[in-house]
Amino acid sequence: MESTPSAGPGGLALRSLTVTMPLPPLMGRGLPVLGHFPYIHGLGVDSFAFFLEGYRQHGRVFAVRDMKDTFAVLLGPEAHRFVLERETPHLSWGAAYGEEGSRVMGPTAMPLLDGEEQRRRRTPMMSAFRHQNIAAFGDTLVELARAQSAGWREGQPLDFLGEMSELTFRVACGFLLGVEIGEDYPRFRDIYKKMFRPVGLAMQAAGLPYMQRYRDALGRMSAKWIADRRAHPCDDIISRLLEAGLDDKDVMAQVLVLMFAGHDTTKLSLTWAMALLLRHPEYLARVLAEQDEVLGDGPIAAEALKRLPVLERAIRETHRLYPPASLLRRGVLEEFELGGYTIPKGWKVMYLPRVSHHLPDVFKEPERYDPDRFAPPREEHKQPYAMVEFGGGHRTCIGKELAMFEAKGVLSFLLRTFRFELVPGQRLEASNSGAMTSPRYGLKVRVKPTGRSVPLARAA
Repeated sequence: MESTPSAGPGGLALRSLTVTMPLPPLMGRGLPVLGHFPYIHGLGVDSFAFFLEGYRQHGRVFAVRDMKDTFAVLLGPEAHRFVLERETPHLSWGAAYGEEGSRVMGPTAMPLLDGEEQRRRRTPMMSAFRHQNIAAFGDTLVELARAQSAGWREGQPLDFLGEMSELTFRVACGFLLGVEIGEDYPRFRDIYKKMFRPVGLAMQAAGLPYMQRYRDALGRMSAKWIADRRAHPCDDIISRLLEAGLDDKDVMAQVLVLMFAGHDTTKLSLTWAMALLLRHPEYLARVLAEQDEVLGDGPIAAEALKRLPVLERAIRETHRLYPPASLLRRGVLEEFELGGYTIPKGWKVMYLPRVSHHLPDVFKEPERYDPDRFAPPREEHKQPYAMVEFGGGHRTCIGKELAMFEAKGVLSFLLRTFRFELVPGQRLEASNSGAMTSPRYGLKVRVKPTGRSVPLARAA
């Protein structure tokens, strides 16, 4: 006897397992032995086009495989709801990444944990991300943006991605570490880049001992920062984790994960947001008009940033087209059914925000840059889990408010103090492989100072 399906948006349905349904169809174009390994792991191929073609051929549920695992690809709002909305016995974060993930992030890193162990680390960190702490960081954000842009010269080509990488790293150090790392900064920056660039991540995942020296050096530096917080606790992440009883290695594992999530994703969001605004001058003009009307020549304060819907829609559209994380996984602990297919125990699940953000029955003309799709009365994102740039449910990105505050604040500072133009002749296209979507050739701009300044809120 077949159970009645519980249908949701997008045509997917979750059933109780009274009838065994077929396995998802396997995507073609696999290689001998390797299968779909290059597309799953983003190795020099166009993963975005590959998975979008999978959707066109098979719909919202299909399968891919590599040498070890078979993955169920789940697309669209209802799939997102199932994966993200609740803590389900069917799926596990840790089982998705295995020993490789443990070697990269550390065995106690929050993204590898489920249930009570995950909550034990997340809960104390949430208080450090309270609105008042983020708002109080506003002047520091302006000071960091001012220092980063101080050397920009009119008419000279500027590596905007590189500049945003440096700025967002300093922001992450200031907010997430909450300590003055001073003379350790150049060494810390160098170690971080070596550990978290793609080659470094691959070497750590493979367990190569070469990377251990960087972890050891990082451990020595972090011991000083943690000792400082033990002696002088305050309302920041390190202090809260220490209060929760975590040891030094556990504390630093959580901070490094937040550094990676907060720095690497935000530098890309800022770069893509600027690139898209410069390619759409009519919308940029609206953003600038809103800046003058709302902020004028006043400080960039948290409450004022909330009154910038035109800029916010530009950022949301950037996140739709190029979400901070493009490819995420879970391990399957218990068999379940979704969309008329059985997903067996032992498989893995992939959900792909960028592909799902391009489904034409969710977002009209999905390839088109159209920030007004988020404005009333359209509000195409209002369908639950249509937009998952910050995840959702009980695992919503803990830094969601900080990320939006930083994006609005940095862009507001830059657009008031400079006028930007694209350097002619550059190729502006996405590198459509890997877990994050970066500009393949970076972003080159020229700037012209406006002569306007941004006062600090504490001096206003």
